[in-house]
Amino acid sequence: QRAAMTSRIDLLKSTNSRGEGSKSYGMLGMPGPGPIEGVNRANRDLVQYLYQPHCSQTDNAINSIEKSTALKREHVTYIAFALVGLFLCVGSAASFLCNLIGFGYPAYISVKAIRTPEKDDDTKWLTYWTVFGVFSVFDTFAEAILRFFPFYYLVKAAFLVYLYLPQTNGSEYLYTMYVDPLITKIDAFIASRRAPSTELRRAAN
Repeated sequence: QRAAMTSRIDLLKSTNSRGEGSKSYGMLGMPGPGPIEGVNRANRDLVQYLYQPHCSQTDNAINSIEKSTALKREHVTYIAFALVGLFLCVGSAASFLCNLIGFGYPAYISVKAIRTPEKDDDTKWLTYWTVFGVFSVFDTFAEAILRFFPFYYLVKAAFLVYLYLPQTNGSEYLYTMYVDPLITKIDAFIASRRAPSTELRRAAN
């Protein structure tokens, strides 16, 4: 079993070395891969992580689950994700869990980013919170949407994960393609409104 695990890890490493694995997020203005490619990268990274050696208690627990379920560890993880998705559709605390997914991990990592002297991670998470703020406007209509679309919290949670996963880099993509151009148009509109009033004040003086 250990030999098979080692072989699986070597295969995943060779996949990443060919450039098929995940890469760190790019600079702002350089959007990451599309959603499908990003999900594939995230899946490869997840499987590689699951087959990496951890502490003895964790490894023993994972091996025990594999033996008792006769399933590979990645399949057990997929089932766990599916149960979370089901809860987001029918659970009584779906809103809380969705917000925890969107707030909990990003807030934790944002604090760690602030503590570091580097600015790249600050920019990444500031971009996430900017996009998050823009699209959170839809939450105003959450109750109305749930009446005819019960999968709202599932879709929202998947969208938030897409925003902050380094493999998908969704927040930088949406910021570059939509949010930044929108702010540019707003700035231009404000400047156009200010220009006539400035000229009137100069003429009056």
